[in-house]
Amino acid sequence: MHDVEIGGQEIDAYVRRLLWALQSIDLEDRLAISGEIHSHLTDCAAQGRDRLAAAMARLGPPHLLARRYVEDYELAGAISRAVPAQLLANMVNRASRSLGALGATFSALLLYLVAAALAVIAIAKPIAPGHVGAWHGSAGWQAGLIASPPAGGLDILGYWIVPLAMALALFAYLAATQLLRLAGGRALLAHMGRRAGI
Repeated sequence: MHDVEIGGQEIDAYVRRLLWALQSIDLEDRLAISGEIHSHLTDCAAQGRDRLAAAMARLGPPHLLARRYVEDYELAGAISRAVPAQLLANMVNRASRSLGALGATFSALLLYLVAAALAVIAIAKPIAPGHVGAWHGSAGWQAGLIASPPAGGLDILGYWIVPLAMALALFAYLAATQLLRLAGGRALLAHMGRRAGI
């Protein structure tokens, strides 16, 4: 009986610290999480003190467990709102722990940079028309915003580069955001699958 009381006190203390660390999540979700963890630990305690100790060790300290839940909630919110800055920040946070998140984050960053470069080209063409374009000349192809365009080169696109660059910039931006959403969703599903087995 004494072991059961001690186990119950340990569980209650663990769940209290977990609840405190989950303050950034709304109350209903905090209570659901703490209830799930309390139930799991109580089931383990019923199988013996060693089983309870192993379960607590597997869950880790309450503040670290809470951080994983908070990260999942933040990522889920960023995915549902599709806010690129929040998605990127959440995926950068996960990139140190997952090769898939690292690859998706790096690819999305490259796509965002391409989108920004294309937008600059589209904006710069009306401002400096002689320095923005797609030229073909004796030296081959050159395209973009160039300080000294090739002499005698023919600007193939002219002002058509503006809508083309804007369309490609929008495509790259949307592709990067969608890539982050897909990678974030996969990361959440994988983490929830592991957590289901607590």
